[in-house]
Amino acid sequence: MNKSFSLSFFFLVIFLATIFSSCHKKGFKKDSDSKTLFRLLEPKDCGITFSNKLTESDTDNAVFFEYYYNGAGLAVGDLDNDGLSDIVFGANMTECRVYLNKDNLKFADITRQSGVNTSGKWITGVSLADINHDGWLDIYLCAAGNIDYDYTNLLYVSNGNGKNLSFRECAAIVGLADRGYSTQAEFFDYDRDGDLDMYLVTASMTIPNKNALRQRKNDGSMPNTDRLYRNEGINPTTNLPVFRNVSREAGVAWDGFGLGVSVCDINKDGWPDIYVGNDYISNDLLYVNQKNGTFREMVREYTKHITLSTMGLDIADCNNDGLVDIILLDMQPENYYRKRTMALNMRDYKRYLSELDAGYSPQYIRNMIQLNNGAIDGRITFSDIGQLAGIFETDWSWAPLLADFDNDGLKDLIIGNGIQHDVTNMDVSELWMKTIRANREIEFTVLYKMLKAEMDKLGHIKKPNMIFRNSGNLIFEKKSFEWGLDRPSYSTGTVFTDLDNDGDLDLVMNNINDPAFVYENRLISTDSVKSGCHFISLILKGDSKNTGGLGTKITLYHDGRLQYHEHFPVRGFQSMVDPKIHFGLGASQSVDTIIICWPDEKVQKLRNVQSDQFIEVRYTDARPDKIFENSNGKERLFTAISEKKGISYVHQERQFIDFDIQPLVPHQYSKEGPGIAVGDINSDGLDDFFVGGSTSFSGMFFVQDNNSTFSSYQLQGENNYEDMGALLFDADGDSDNDLYVVSGGSGLPPGIEFYNDRLYVNNGRGRFTIDKGAILDERVCGSHVTAADYDRDGDLDLFVCGRVTLENYPMPPRSFLLRNDSKGSQIRFTDVTSIVSPELERPGLLASALWTDFNRDGWPDLILAGEWMPVMFFKNEQGKPRNVTASAGLDKYIGWWNSLAAGDFDKDGDMDYAVGNLGLNTQYKVSESEPMRIIAKDFDLNGTLDPVCSYFVQGISYPIYHRNVLLSQIPSLKNTFNTYESYARASMDDIFPEDTRKDAYIRECNYFESSWIENLGNETFKIYPLPIEAQFSPAFGMLANDFNNDGNCDLILTGNSYSSNVFTGQYDASIGLFLSGDGKGGFTPVLGRNSGFFVDGDAKALSEIWLKDGSSLILAAQNSDTLKVFRPLSKSPGSIRLKKDEVNAEVTFRDGDIEYHEFCYGSGYLSQSSRVLKISEDVISVKITTYNGETRNIQISNK
Repeated sequence: MNKSFSLSFFFLVIFLATIFSSCHKKGFKKDSDSKTLFRLLEPKDCGITFSNKLTESDTDNAVFFEYYYNGAGLAVGDLDNDGLSDIVFGANMTECRVYLNKDNLKFADITRQSGVNTSGKWITGVSLADINHDGWLDIYLCAAGNIDYDYTNLLYVSNGNGKNLSFRECAAIVGLADRGYSTQAEFFDYDRDGDLDMYLVTASMTIPNKNALRQRKNDGSMPNTDRLYRNEGINPTTNLPVFRNVSREAGVAWDGFGLGVSVCDINKDGWPDIYVGNDYISNDLLYVNQKNGTFREMVREYTKHITLSTMGLDIADCNNDGLVDIILLDMQPENYYRKRTMALNMRDYKRYLSELDAGYSPQYIRNMIQLNNGAIDGRITFSDIGQLAGIFETDWSWAPLLADFDNDGLKDLIIGNGIQHDVTNMDVSELWMKTIRANREIEFTVLYKMLKAEMDKLGHIKKPNMIFRNSGNLIFEKKSFEWGLDRPSYSTGTVFTDLDNDGDLDLVMNNINDPAFVYENRLISTDSVKSGCHFISLILKGDSKNTGGLGTKITLYHDGRLQYHEHFPVRGFQSMVDPKIHFGLGASQSVDTIIICWPDEKVQKLRNVQSDQFIEVRYTDARPDKIFENSNGKERLFTAISEKKGISYVHQERQFIDFDIQPLVPHQYSKEGPGIAVGDINSDGLDDFFVGGSTSFSGMFFVQDNNSTFSSYQLQGENNYEDMGALLFDADGDSDNDLYVVSGGSGLPPGIEFYNDRLYVNNGRGRFTIDKGAILDERVCGSHVTAADYDRDGDLDLFVCGRVTLENYPMPPRSFLLRNDSKGSQIRFTDVTSIVSPELERPGLLASALWTDFNRDGWPDLILAGEWMPVMFFKNEQGKPRNVTASAGLDKYIGWWNSLAAGDFDKDGDMDYAVGNLGLNTQYKVSESEPMRIIAKDFDLNGTLDPVCSYFVQGISYPIYHRNVLLSQIPSLKNTFNTYESYARASMDDIFPEDTRKDAYIRECNYFESSWIENLGNETFKIYPLPIEAQFSPAFGMLANDFNNDGNCDLILTGNSYSSNVFTGQYDASIGLFLSGDGKGGFTPVLGRNSGFFVDGDAKALSEIWLKDGSSLILAAQNSDTLKVFRPLSKSPGSIRLKKDEVNAEVTFRDGDIEYHEFCYGSGYLSQSSRVLKISEDVISVKITTYNGETRNIQISNK
């Protein structure tokens, strides 16, 4: 080749600019064991000898063609209508192959006979569909390749002769000879006119710098805009359909670099929608069908974040709730070395914010399970639980498929992966750029050889494919070796199919430079079904224009269980799975009901169907009918009513980046508000509330009127503070509520006056004046405040939590026990911490505190929650709190605790506690033996503290940071770790040898589950994790009360955190959760679509306020978002308002049960609620006690 260097340089720059988000993995050994679930068939035995061989040259290589290793797909279907599944393999540099299934897992290559010819073509995606409605499957092949290839797609139409099967190429005749860079095609009836239309996923090799931050295009002008082809009907001359490109008029106009596609009815409105997975920075696309021939792109409305470089994807119901979920794949490795040498992981936080500002979704490099939350008030959302489920890092992954491989009724997950060279290696990428800059005038072929020599040094990512068993409860267990998928490969296209019609699913994989894999599933032999492995398989016979029944929905009920399937067989990556629809049934020997809803919504129902059979289901047997949606038919427990109550508030936050000050903090502390305080501010006997503000934005009061609606006004005065916790209480004994506001937020210089807390004195009518002399000048970034008469002298004292000093992280800041020494109108709170309880001066990075009498001795004890610490219990020994955490049995559970709520969850007459933690939906997996750890010291002696977090990966402790991040804090380490490789191979012991760790501050975390703590009596406790749904995200807001009036204490949780660094990603999977208590310590999750409780933002404070009409409202605050308000559907039969010095109540029920209640001044997270006791119908008496032990007894008459 003698091309000019200027051209070669152009393509190299394109490649190196895009490689930071392109698509490429290591190997194991050991062949399949004879006792495994899957057995790999030898090519010579099964007859499938195809291999997608690549031969590199000066033009065809991964240096100049970044999709060189993306491989090809395959499709499975019954081409000759003999009842057996046949296979079509796509090929890049060799020719595609067509194999007929000859039974008994034997195949015949009929490519030459078939007439399918792809010579000179780079084929990517493969699809099968009956284009001309003759009952025979046709073949559609997508073409791509380097810029020199012919991109024209091919359509091979069957001749309809099973005994002498052949095909003729008709793409141009029907209008589907698309010449864009195509990845995959999906046939479906988007306009519901009965015939099959086509969606075509495309990319482009001509767009330079594919990861550049640019304005997203939605006008259809870009060459990498996908295509939608509408079927205009049969041309009588050719007896073939005619397709017309209607992309722009249909709204398919957004650009992207498409790698995956799945069609489904995402919102269950009866119309098919389209999800497209895009590579590079380009957003995934979710085209929601508008039922009028157009689509609306809504991925940001449905999801909170997506994968950065989406590869393949799948859509299916992974948890059997009747809703489809979305599996997205990216390239996050398990191996720590690969994590730290991968260029894709090097985005910094400012670049990430720029992406958000430009309209892109938050995007992260990991696999995701987007769990369908269902429809709540007409809005559908998804929550990514991939990290919790255990499938988030499977290296360079291509094809995900959900299917039941062990026939237990739960869909398992297979992921095909591997790539020839690790072209994302940072050291090599930097070397390439240096080589290019230094050799601008060198001959093209010489430069290529220089770069190729470096590429050949890169590691091969040849790994076994990964399979995960669905163990239920949203957890997937890795089973690759146990199930026999242990052969390393570069597997791109993957499909499941029942090749031998024995009732279990086999696997076929298209490999680069290796023979294709054909795995026989040996769960069931051809003549017997094992107990517990039953199945049903459906074969759809559709109407005249859609003979395969594409788009049909099937709901199956057996033994009280539900399974749901939508029939769109183009799935995974560049591939199409078996059109036979497989259901594993476990031990069920029959199926109660099968409901088949065809695309035109005609329905048929099969009842009492015996298992272990293949059933042909015909459209001609269907009838018009109503199909019910997935609903329990019950009225929801909560109703959103913000506007109806005059409560309109949006929290605002000034942008501040903590990582600019301290790059190594695991998350930011500048976005942790707002708080909510509830109390009567104008002395009219009705509860009002205050919502904290932030720097430049004042807090707001909301005042209740006699109609139980609210009006609002601002807190007057300074707005330079970042409000955190707030508390309404009577500080001066004048019978009105004053306001204490904690200042925090970390966004100000240390020691500045705006970190001082504030006490505002109430004039009795709701007008507040700051009293700067009432509290000390402490200048600490705080969080929560809570009040109790801890010394039982008749007034309310305060405990104020110190949160963080950013520049001194993670050293605990000061916290304060403030004794109320007010005299008349002279308010004075005195810091007595060092005198009364020195351990409370710096107990940790506190997020919450709770005064509670856990031993019921009449003295309020104190519980603390914070980061890098256990939940700490301080026993009040007659006015002197003492740390009893160890003897309480809780010192070993060290977490990132956020919130506290008290309730008698087991109705045994003492206080139990709910505690919000980080949750389990995180990449950081911790245990007592492998904790997350922080070590802090001025390692480079430059006068600043260096806090380094570490976690365990495969038994070794490593920093959680990428090299650039750690070196930005400790530049001296660059001398030791001058390459990404040297850093990636270094453990914490290598980076910080034992002698350097001397005198360092060290803390650990070993427990991240949000939990409830059972009070066992005798000042001992036992901790239990809350249900898995409570582990989706960090839990902040917490309320404990009987919200459904069944006499048992329930829990409401809110959470999420948008403050993490970019390589951790924001925690956003929570939409709020109602946990129905059973009175025995058990909790049943009631999901948002059933409860009506829905808070999906960066949720913080959560409070309950009592209304004049005898009902209550739930107030849910969100950082930089709307305050949400909910009314519980179930109104309490009665209530008792507590006096200001009353602290607890014993409630006696008709059956003799006694439940204990406490009424806190401040609980949860930055929250305060009404001090009101709800009375259910079964209550017969109440005894209420004050701080000094006085009681009042109330007999309840329930007629």
